[in-house]
Amino acid sequence: MGAYQTLLTIAVEHSFFANGVCSCLDFQPTENTRRIFNNAGLIPKKTIDGIQLLYDENRVEALQLYAEDEQEPLCFEFKVYSTDPEFRSYSEPFADMADGILYFDNRATKSVKGKRNLSASKYVSNKDVKKPDANELESVITQRDRLLPPVFVLKIYASANPRPLLKQWLKSDLTRYSIAFNARQTYWKYYVLGQMAKQGLSISDPDNQVEFEPLGETSLSDQRVAFAFRTKRSIPLNERYDFRFQLKEEGLGGEKVLINRLPVACLTQTGKEMLAEQGMLVSEIYINS
Repeated sequence: MGAYQTLLTIAVEHSFFANGVCSCLDFQPTENTRRIFNNAGLIPKKTIDGIQLLYDENRVEALQLYAEDEQEPLCFEFKVYSTDPEFRSYSEPFADMADGILYFDNRATKSVKGKRNLSASKYVSNKDVKKPDANELESVITQRDRLLPPVFVLKIYASANPRPLLKQWLKSDLTRYSIAFNARQTYWKYYVLGQMAKQGLSISDPDNQVEFEPLGETSLSDQRVAFAFRTKRSIPLNERYDFRFQLKEEGLGGEKVLINRLPVACLTQTGKEMLAEQGMLVSEIYINS
């Protein structure tokens, strides 16, 4: 057994996380890919943001034989799952995917700042969605996967466009593939209930990042009356917010701050509303007094 070196890495970014690193994904090679790993002396190693493939320097010839097989072109296949059950709740484009599955491969990638982006655009989008019966997924997706689909399917070909890539991978300069997810955006909607639900209320942002519009009095499904406010723009979901929205009341002596820091949006309270005849995602936040 020789020394192990890095063949390539696959890293996943996500704007939902404060550090931009997506560390909740589990890359599971298909059975055929596991067989290739065993026969060619490859080791998949989990990293904080994805996966790294290591090769045995003394077994490069076995890897080259796989790469030169024209009948079965060398391809590493992965089904990728999330250890975070809320991943789809805060990630684009899952809200609009219906029964599709995200799919990426390296056959048309371009290098940008040392990374090769695997998605069709800068961020993962509907352009990367395939139907479960698409040809690209035929060798990977099982009947069980149709019921419990992976977050995405990934294929890394050893030949692309139609360049052989193995020699490039074996160079000392690292080949790094990248996938970047964007967080879903929602309009924030506050419902003020109880003793504070009265005229003269407003919500402001001392940092002047977000503006709110008053929606007036509204009745909830349980017949309670609330005063509602909604942001004028959508806000990307985030694991940690630094907003300090304030609830204020206009009185005879001027404005009075009733709540100095309002609670922020959470992933479990979202819905859809119509705005300008278009559906929009709304994070609902209830203020009780």
